[in-house]
Amino acid sequence: MKTVYNIEISNKMFYNRVGGLVNQFFKILPIKENGEASLQKYMVSLQREMLGLQSLIVALYDDQQYLSLLSILQYLIEHECDTATVRSEVFKAINILKRLQRKLEDKPEVVS
Repeated sequence: MKTVYNIEISNKMFYNRVGGLVNQFFKILPIKENGEASLQKYMVSLQREMLGLQSLIVALYDDQQYLSLLSILQYLIEHECDTATVRSEVFKAINILKRLQRKLEDKPEVVS
């Protein structure tokens, strides 16, 4: 898989990064459930990281599933949601991330 700098990174590295995003999205739940004030800051930081990744990895530039992830995160950042809504959106995002991982398992040479 190519970066915008025409440097090849392994699909395994990308697979592992997607797994890290699963964990980062999941972490939103306990922060919300505990009423921590850091939730907004955490989600904005995650969004920055994801936008950076999208800018770096050519295959993510116009990937519909990745855009869905960013859209879910943007909604959570902009709207005060109850815990049930946050839980639903977090698990929706995790399912999308798992589908991205399966793409790599099924066709390791292709991501998008």
